[in-house]
Amino acid sequence: MASLLLLSLIASAMVAIIILILYFTTRIKTFIGLFFLYFSLAMMLTMFLGASIYIYSPSNTTLAIAFAINMALMIFLLTYFFAIAENISERSLTNNPINIYGISVLLVANEVLMSTTFGLAQFGPKYFSSAYGAFYYTINSYWFFYPMMAEMLGFYLIHYVKGQQFQQLLPLVGVTAFPPTAFNVQDWFPFALVLTLGASAYGMFLNRKRERLWWFYIYLSLIFTSLLLLVNAIPYDINVIIAMVMYYATILFQTFEKVTRGGK
Repeated sequence: MASLLLLSLIASAMVAIIILILYFTTRIKTFIGLFFLYFSLAMMLTMFLGASIYIYSPSNTTLAIAFAINMALMIFLLTYFFAIAENISERSLTNNPINIYGISVLLVANEVLMSTTFGLAQFGPKYFSSAYGAFYYTINSYWFFYPMMAEMLGFYLIHYVKGQQFQQLLPLVGVTAFPPTAFNVQDWFPFALVLTLGASAYGMFLNRKRERLWWFYIYLSLIFTSLLLLVNAIPYDINVIIAMVMYYATILFQTFEKVTRGGK
């Protein structure tokens, strides 16, 4: 099992790469750029998947499987790209919900598998031997919440310096900053739970207007599932994942809309 310092340095590098990819989303204007955004996220996803497979059971076989997964996807995607490149070379980007939610899901999926990878590297496979255990210890981990918080905050700041503000989303960053189940430390749970409830209540206050009711109900559900942590963490985990997907989708909708209107 690797040291926490080494893993933290590697995780920081992975977070920096994902933030660069997030910055790239603000620059794409064509379907070719959109394809390479998908390509970057898909390759990172298979990298984490392959690494998790190998770390879970290190052997020449699992190493070959990890390598094969990455190579197979890369060959498939590049073959597909060269087959369609001429048709999409002049097509401008559109504000398509399928692409926006697809990118958002890939971003969160990358963070989920990154957490699995680093959790396995730090603690070994003992907590990940069942589907329930793998999901629980992947999501209820500082390897999930803090890299995700950094990426969400980075994406927020990228748009903030461009003059785009998403004040209604900022409380969700606060929720990820104090995950009640991420640390097995005395008094952390009640402290983090109170802060999570407070951040969610503030999010409800910011989104009380009709045009933001969707986010009002997301924060309301976070309050409800946070209280359910006293019984079971899974509803909260699923709620957080959905909220994170919606966080990225909300920003991407405005980003792509600006591009389609000819904004910089």
